[in-house]
Amino acid sequence: MKRRGSPYGLGSLISDSLRGLNLEARVKEQTCLLVWDEVVGEQVAAAAQPEFVRDGKMFVIAKSPVWANELGFYKSDIIARLNRRVGGAVLKELVFKAGRFPGRRRPAPAEQTDEVEVEGIQLTDRELEMVEAAARGSGGEAGEAVRSLLGTALRLEKWKRARGWKPCRRCGALQNTASGVCPPCQIESQE
Repeated sequence: MKRRGSPYGLGSLISDSLRGLNLEARVKEQTCLLVWDEVVGEQVAAAAQPEFVRDGKMFVIAKSPVWANELGFYKSDIIARLNRRVGGAVLKELVFKAGRFPGRRRPAPAEQTDEVEVEGIQLTDRELEMVEAAARGSGGEAGEAVRSLLGTALRLEKWKRARGWKPCRRCGALQNTASGVCPPCQIESQE
């Protein structure tokens, strides 16, 4: 069967596939975790930290019920600021709960910056070759999108591993819980 109009190239196929898999939104969701401290400010970051993000919903642990309640009044503002910072309407909901407060996730003193710089994380030659091969196969704008998306995903994974995140015992996704099971798998097992 012959297709009418312009040919459907590999770049379009990869770009559509990435959109279909919602990878760009997932990377932006995870980036929200990285920029939390910067967006909410010193005082709020000292009292509440994000636990995980899934399907546009960020779960945040506050150090007390009073903080969880207070932050609930600022949900829409925090969502808007996080979405603006990551460049898209990624977060739709914030869920604040009081719990065992993990404390603030601070970079080591040598790494402290005013802004989380995932782009500053170096990729190995092998990782760069993999990213470039995928981008070359896509071509044009789709190639640039693939290069940016895969590079950010690899840098984010390195950032997590450098901070002690380990693979989930159930699904293999990087997580930083004491149980060794990521929050989405914990929720799934409770359902």
